[in-house]
Amino acid sequence: MKKLVTGVAVLSLLVGCQTTQLKINSEADVESNSQITRVNKEALYENENIELPSNYDVRAFNKMRIAAYIDHVKFEKNARTTQMDNGIIAKLLENELARTKRYEVLTRNCDACDYEVAFQAENTVEQGAIQVGEKLNPDYVFETSISLGTVVKEKTDHNEIIFRSLVTTKVVNPTTGQIIHSFEPIRHNMPAKRFFMMEGQYLGGFNLNDHNELQEAYKEAAQKAIQVLVNRTMDYYPVGGRVTNFRNGRFAINAGINQGFAVKQPVVLFLSDDGLDIPIASGEVTPKGDSGSGVMFTWKSNDIDAKDVKKKLEALGKDYLKRNKVYAVSVGTPQDWAL
Repeated sequence: MKKLVTGVAVLSLLVGCQTTQLKINSEADVESNSQITRVNKEALYENENIELPSNYDVRAFNKMRIAAYIDHVKFEKNARTTQMDNGIIAKLLENELARTKRYEVLTRNCDACDYEVAFQAENTVEQGAIQVGEKLNPDYVFETSISLGTVVKEKTDHNEIIFRSLVTTKVVNPTTGQIIHSFEPIRHNMPAKRFFMMEGQYLGGFNLNDHNELQEAYKEAAQKAIQVLVNRTMDYYPVGGRVTNFRNGRFAINAGINQGFAVKQPVVLFLSDDGLDIPIASGEVTPKGDSGSGVMFTWKSNDIDAKDVKKKLEALGKDYLKRNKVYAVSVGTPQDWAL
């Protein structure tokens, strides 16, 4: 499928039992950022692109309940180091995952929740108060490791420092410990920050000696890579719903925001016939709470089954859908998904 590639964070790294190391002082890899890929809406008007995404499953067209953890945040060798709060990075990961609406995120980094439990224990009546131990358990755990580094370049009239991050994530079944999936490592290099020094003395620009400035720069580098990661998860875990109505090129599905749709989402429609899934058309879904309204892009004109379904749907509409299973499944990341 043709895709529109946009900015941020593709570098292929082999990951096995060994830890992947950033080449901190390498000039060649400074500009190598992992990319966000978005589905090109125009491409879905072409027959060859009306295909089912990988890893789709109609039985899994609902929100995944997850807990996200930062395994560690470490500095690479020769990096300019500072104190980093792992909890802040963990909250960034949780917030980005929750923002997609694809997941039911169970926070493990809610200081306010702990304060509220303590407050209710001391100040409210027993009935209705929060009880420790009644929190939900996740279906899966997202475990993420982050490596942070810097590259310093000396120029003729100034110096530059580039902050960079490498994020690796695996999805684990917390009951069995089985690794369900491991995402390709995500790398992001921030634009260079200028600073001025003479004989080792700081004169101006970005202050390498200010720990607050260092923390903010590293945090931004980590967040950019996390955003790329989260977009990859949206692509790997498609959502969808059953088509329940059809009229004049418009359709309805029984899934919306509460089932994992966030914004206008390109979809592929397919006929499910006793284990055989046949892509028949493309379109776009605008979600509501528990349902969505869609508009057709185009039918797969070179497919006999697609032609047959189109003919019957246009003639029978909802009556055909009561007797036949037609689904809409998300394709990639929404084109207007904002970072």
